[in-house]
Amino acid sequence: MVAASPTPAYANFYNNRVLESYLEQETKRVTLRQLTVFGRNLTLEKLLRSANYIRSELPVRLAHRISVFQQLPFVVGMNPHIQLIYGLYWDAFERFRAVKPITTLEENNQFCALIQQMLDVHLVVIPQLAIGIAESEPHLSRHAADKFMNETLRSRIGRRVLAEQHLALSSVFAGKEKGREDWIGIINTRCRALDIIEKCTRLAGASFRDAYGIDPPDVVIDGFRGATFTYIPDHIEYILFELLKNSMRFTYEKHAPPSSSSSSSSSSSSSSSSSSAPYSSAPSNAPQVLPPLFLPAIRVTIGQADTQITFRVSDQGGGIDKAVLDHIWSYSHSSKRRSTHSSSSLPSSESSSASASESASASSASALLADQHPLDRVQRLAAKIGEPVPPSLHLGLGLPMSRVYANYWGGDVSLYTMEGYGTDVYVSISIGNQSENLLQQDDLHNAPAVV
Repeated sequence: MVAASPTPAYANFYNNRVLESYLEQETKRVTLRQLTVFGRNLTLEKLLRSANYIRSELPVRLAHRISVFQQLPFVVGMNPHIQLIYGLYWDAFERFRAVKPITTLEENNQFCALIQQMLDVHLVVIPQLAIGIAESEPHLSRHAADKFMNETLRSRIGRRVLAEQHLALSSVFAGKEKGREDWIGIINTRCRALDIIEKCTRLAGASFRDAYGIDPPDVVIDGFRGATFTYIPDHIEYILFELLKNSMRFTYEKHAPPSSSSSSSSSSSSSSSSSSAPYSSAPSNAPQVLPPLFLPAIRVTIGQADTQITFRVSDQGGGIDKAVLDHIWSYSHSSKRRSTHSSSSLPSSESSSASASESASASSASALLADQHPLDRVQRLAAKIGEPVPPSLHLGLGLPMSRVYANYWGGDVSLYTMEGYGTDVYVSISIGNQSENLLQQDDLHNAPAVV
């Protein structure tokens, strides 16, 4: 549900008078190393410096983002979903710029409460933004829409990193949380590549079981299994979870018996808790005799160099069709506006108990679901693993969001596919003194390679 119209404080979408002094200031980008070094041996003086940096930096970053919203075509800016996000950003901008210099621990605690409140309120940003951009497709080119989404999401990551890092440091300093070995705030100085892959494999496997009712393909891990690096685990975990989830899904769809696709959709959308295997067409009360289902393993290879960690996720999921390949990194393609519900989960006209009117109702409901954006069912999204998103719901955000997360610290996600066989996805993570990447890199990415 979209919130009410913006309050009079920002009713004029193009009112820049309050923003001008902030737009003249450049963002003060940080590096992962700076965050790590600063958070060591934390004192009250350093904590207050952190608070005042964020107090002054967040309004500047929000002002620049509000200005970009104001540059959207008028009809796009008037979209209710876009207006909602614009209003949230303006409200956060006003709240943060009103905070006076922080000089005591109590004032920092109050500031942390405000930060946490804003983080919680802004969990609606990703779903609402994606729906608004999808609905604005007639008025924005795909390139312009994707550029706007990438920059907005990358800026959002940057603000949340600063906010969550300060909250974590403050919590440990105040004794609310116990400090963990090798952790400085939200940063782990000894991320173990093997542990991260195994965690993502478990979670993606659980999602697969919920969706299909069977065990997922095996995941084989090779390469530099002992690789360690300094990073924000939430970021790399999100990327690898999305890639493994995709690989498991498409491996199943490629190698399952022909009758399984429709029944799996029905089983996952109508009764994900059912214990019957989705590739069996027998009635639920009949004895289940299941043929063995061979799903080739997914392979994750770890590469380690002086300034880079690379993860390669290889599957035999049939590759990506050329017609789909061109828009896999896009947020606005029409195929991503469709819900993944199957009409088979609705009453069928062939059912002995279905009347003609019920059949008509089913057809109407099926048409309505087909026109529904999947994100209509997801009101809050932090883009972290473990969120309660139905396993049968494919939002179309995983790949582009994964690339945004990788780009933020100077990394990348690239894809190579062999149509009819499988796909390799490479995730490169920069582990040098790389600063935040808050800008769009139009020339960085070429079209995905096909072999």
